[in-house]
Amino acid sequence: MRINGSVADFILAQLAEWGVERIYGVHGDAIFPLMDALDRRQKIEFIAATNEANAAFMAAYEARLTGRLAVCTASAGPGAVSLLNGLADACLDGSPVLAITGQAETKKIGANTKQYFDQQLLYRSFSKFTSLLIEPVSVAEIFALAVREAYLDFSAAHITVPKDVFAKPVSLDTLPVDIIEIIKPPVFSGSNENIIEAIRDTKKPLIVLGRGAEDALYQILELSHKIGSGLIVAREAKSVIRGSFKRNLGGMGETYLPSIVNEADCLILIGNISCEKQLFPESIRIIQLAARPEYISVNAHAAASGDLGLLIEVIMHDLENYAVNQEWVGKIKEEALHVKQVAARARENKDRPIHPLRLMSALNQVVPPKSVITVDVGEFSHWFDVGYLVENQDVLLSSMWQSIGSGLPAAIGAKLADRDRTVIAIVGDDGMIASMSELLTCVRYNLAITIIVVNNQMAAQGLKPCGQELPTPDFVHLAKACGAEGFRVEDPAEIEEAIKQAVGSGRTVLLEVITAPVKSMV
Repeated sequence: MRINGSVADFILAQLAEWGVERIYGVHGDAIFPLMDALDRRQKIEFIAATNEANAAFMAAYEARLTGRLAVCTASAGPGAVSLLNGLADACLDGSPVLAITGQAETKKIGANTKQYFDQQLLYRSFSKFTSLLIEPVSVAEIFALAVREAYLDFSAAHITVPKDVFAKPVSLDTLPVDIIEIIKPPVFSGSNENIIEAIRDTKKPLIVLGRGAEDALYQILELSHKIGSGLIVAREAKSVIRGSFKRNLGGMGETYLPSIVNEADCLILIGNISCEKQLFPESIRIIQLAARPEYISVNAHAAASGDLGLLIEVIMHDLENYAVNQEWVGKIKEEALHVKQVAARARENKDRPIHPLRLMSALNQVVPPKSVITVDVGEFSHWFDVGYLVENQDVLLSSMWQSIGSGLPAAIGAKLADRDRTVIAIVGDDGMIASMSELLTCVRYNLAITIIVVNNQMAAQGLKPCGQELPTPDFVHLAKACGAEGFRVEDPAEIEEAIKQAVGSGRTVLLEVITAPVKSMV
């Protein structure tokens, strides 16, 4: 398609042809020409966030949910710096996101002028690609290179466009979508012999599912039966397998590991396992299969990278005569049942303040199928790992970057990606303070999101550091002041009904749940 207009007009036409439906961002004078073009172009919607970091979080989680390119934008100077917090989440957790930032006019680049800094120097740490667009004739090539890199590495890419370049005239043809949607060939590398030998020597294997394991779920289930293994789910992969699966031993997180791991003699890690690896017993043998070699742990006894489904099929072919330890299988089923019983018993807890496990177990009863749950950063998330059993829902959370306050903007990105799906954000009191301005965004775009604020005022890691005395606001009144609904839940008997009503209301609803500062199961 031939575009005769400004560089900004071309950028939007090109992104629309590549399937982009919205751009998240905050207005600023360095991107005014892009905003003007957005106002004229109907195919792409602009979602105005209250700050740039949240705009990037929204894009990151839309991309993570859909697997499709999402776009965010910010002005020069402080706007471009603020955007980095959310973009880092996309870069480290594997979401294809393109960030477009404004810059000082080309004649002032490198000079001592308002809001100028070398953006490429800063963005190199948080994106797989960063470039400065100077010549209008290069716009198609630079954008294609950036988006191709975002797709190839499932990561962030960044382009800086000076204010005057946005406004320059251009006459160019847009590029087709197959130019940027290039998938790496499904090859693999590593020693299958070492992996086979290690598995044959094990009598008590466990499989740990990480991010990316969903691409080989059927092969993983077949492997678990073939070797008599149970499944443990890393928190970033909680959506991969149903909680009701008979060999599902539950989730794990930064502070929690199922006790059965201490009895195993081999862990088979499938996919990308991030911070949980530090919890594994030092003496246990580790085998890892990952999509990319950089995800392989240096402590792995045997490893291979590449197409996970293909890798597992090759391994199973060479395990024809593996002797399953039936006593271990019985132990696995016993432990899996225990995990489900813990969650079920928690629903009988009538304590006030509400036990956090009571809240998470309630979600098992009321969250509809095909929902999206976004989980912010905080100690409450440990109880989510323990108590929530996924049944055909998507769970989105920050694995590597873990910026507090990401849960609500993540929910906004998920809801805009598919307004027909139920979206629930679970955030702590600190996370809500960090992102509460985005309640205005929820109301502005009429987003039916249920926000559960787990208010336990817990000190990090059981400590009482200086500054922890910061009081929390009345979240219910805050929600109402922003035009949303707000309710406080203090009675455990009211939890399920409150969540049901919030989900079914068709509005933005904040539920402030007063919970006890409980740190462990003991």
